[in-house]
Amino acid sequence: MALHTHLGSLVLATSLAAGGALPVAAAGTVTGEEQPVSVIALTTEDGSLTPLADEGLTDLQDVAAQQSAPDAALSAPDTAQIAPSSAQPESDAAATAAPEQSAAPEPATGAAPEGVAVLTAPLATEEFYVAGVTWDGAQAMPQDAAVFIRVMEGGQWQQWAELEVENSADEPGSTGGTEPYVAAGAEAVQVQITGDAARLPAGVRLNLTPEWPSAEEVVLEEEAPVAPVLPTAEPLAPEPAGALPFQQQTAAAPAAAPTVTQPAGTTTAVASASTQSSGVMATGIAPRPSITSRAGWGADEAKMNWRPYHVDLRAAVVHHTAGSNNYTQSQTPGVVRGIYHYHAVTRGWGDIGYNFLVDKWGRIYEGRSGSLAAASGKMPVGAHAAPFNTGTMGLSVMGDYTKVGVPQAAMDAMADIIAWQFGRAGLDATHLSGLTAKGVGVRPAGQSLGRVFAHKDVSSTACPGNDIYGRIGWLARAANERVGSGVTTPAPSPAPAPSAPDVRPTDPFAHTATVYLNNDWGPWHSIDFILGNAGTEVYTGDWDGDGKDTLALRVGSTFHVFNSNTTGARAWVASYGRPDDEVLVGDWDGDGRDSFAVRRGTTFYTKNSITNGVADDVFAYGRDGDEVLVGDWNNDRRSTFAVRRGSTFYVKNSLAGGRADHEMAYGRADDTVLVGDWDGNRSDTFGVRRGSTYYIKNRIAGGNADIVQTYGRPGDTVLVGDWDGNRTDTLGVHRP
Repeated sequence: MALHTHLGSLVLATSLAAGGALPVAAAGTVTGEEQPVSVIALTTEDGSLTPLADEGLTDLQDVAAQQSAPDAALSAPDTAQIAPSSAQPESDAAATAAPEQSAAPEPATGAAPEGVAVLTAPLATEEFYVAGVTWDGAQAMPQDAAVFIRVMEGGQWQQWAELEVENSADEPGSTGGTEPYVAAGAEAVQVQITGDAARLPAGVRLNLTPEWPSAEEVVLEEEAPVAPVLPTAEPLAPEPAGALPFQQQTAAAPAAAPTVTQPAGTTTAVASASTQSSGVMATGIAPRPSITSRAGWGADEAKMNWRPYHVDLRAAVVHHTAGSNNYTQSQTPGVVRGIYHYHAVTRGWGDIGYNFLVDKWGRIYEGRSGSLAAASGKMPVGAHAAPFNTGTMGLSVMGDYTKVGVPQAAMDAMADIIAWQFGRAGLDATHLSGLTAKGVGVRPAGQSLGRVFAHKDVSSTACPGNDIYGRIGWLARAANERVGSGVTTPAPSPAPAPSAPDVRPTDPFAHTATVYLNNDWGPWHSIDFILGNAGTEVYTGDWDGDGKDTLALRVGSTFHVFNSNTTGARAWVASYGRPDDEVLVGDWDGDGRDSFAVRRGTTFYTKNSITNGVADDVFAYGRDGDEVLVGDWNNDRRSTFAVRRGSTFYVKNSLAGGRADHEMAYGRADDTVLVGDWDGNRSDTFGVRRGSTYYIKNRIAGGNADIVQTYGRPGDTVLVGDWDGNRTDTLGVHRP
């Protein structure tokens, strides 16, 4: 079926009159005009594909066939709207995901792209707020299958997003499905499922939930209208990138990084939430934050057929939803109603899975029935993190924070909820919960879980995204602080406050930035304190030879050196070099103390003490455009230089010019490079950073990474040091 044959053929769902402002019923309950849920059938009762399921594949084959013909009609109006296979894709992922489009040898029998089981055409829809893919609950989606979706909002197509295939929700007979995808009033959709089409379960359906969903469904199997605006790039979704179970995650390579992967047989250490097993808070209760009740966001209680079952509260599990971050404040209640309908009716759970939801402005919504009225120390069993639904409180931020930072208002709101509930239960948020990981997430089997943990700790998922995951420790401490003070953050205003001006102080003691240091390879930091700001440069070194690295700040050409990882007093202040010099830190003379060097062009000026004055050594090395790195490469207790050109490293074991002593290739040219003694063998090696993920190598050689770890945010300044004196370097970040 070519795309152009369906224009204007059939409306997707019953068209209802558009509503304006929501009418308000008695007792503050909001109501609106209901619309049916639109359903696109992708497989039939026997598991075979419907005509709509592979329509997009057919169109790609038609385009490839036309382009392979000697006299292809390039001016054909409809095929020209599809991103032609000869066009340059917008990303590397797109380039690797669609190799077959430009090479169909036979116009009549062009093969489907390898590994793609389902690809719908870009379909026009009635406006929807939540989408999800479901299937017959008696069957399971194959483990190697991945589900992708992209939507059109306001005439603009969003990027492909991978939907997590969720485990059962501890509810017998429930429908299998993906996590819900939040949309900001989308008007078109396209779905892709990778894997073997013959192994897909029966009854695979794309469900599109409107702002006010009714019990009615409009199901399409044969035909549906094409989107008025077609995507112009990435006809196929990129390779699946879902989180792997712990045992695989420590041995698997990132798909796009064959030279920076972790070999089989290695392990990645992770931090426990606390060394203490007691989880009782002595005193303190935080007040209840402002929360919109189920009646307030318009829950149709007739859909709720689950009987609330309250148990002792032991922990909080943090989530985010998949999908768009473009929703407006007025759309948020519709998003909550959409998730409610998808969980309660479409998935058959009988109610919404999360106990509470939070929007990006920090407004809190009651989810699971009975959560707001729960007695002190109790929480109704949810359906959000099987098999850890019993005894946990599910909190979900609406939006996708895999690649972007979460608003602080949302983090504060979650801290307020945890403080309120944990304070009532007498729980210390920074202690262990008594629950242990099953090994189906980033935590190994048997590891203790804290009172506050993330969905990805116990499930094969990327939820709640890198930014939130890196702040779980902060969330626990912030909740405890609220319990201790009895104060929560003010209720968010109806509209976002205007942005404050970007003030960047240059005084290094106008401390506005936070330092987070990690003593191991877990996702949570071990130490945090305030130091410096956006106008200061931060360096790491063992300035006094005690075996522990601390920080130094540079403003202009003046260095302010600290001998403890606190906001305390400076140990030294010295001026050296020029403000535009490149600064390097190392132990140049082998006395066990780090000091500074500056580089101008290809000339290096090293100083063996933190004092004013002239350099102790001057020499030239490398080229003007080289990236320079410092390390003790041969365990002689002296720091020397290496330079990087592209992805090639040239290592020198002496402070002198001349040829490199060692040459190797590692990583990509655009990686951020780190240097450290990661395994405590007294020799420094390299690591690379991509976004918030680090690939650490314990030898100066190419090949697989020995440690793969996600930590911090992509915009953080990375720090490397031995913070606790155990002779191994770990990570830290400086965050203005």
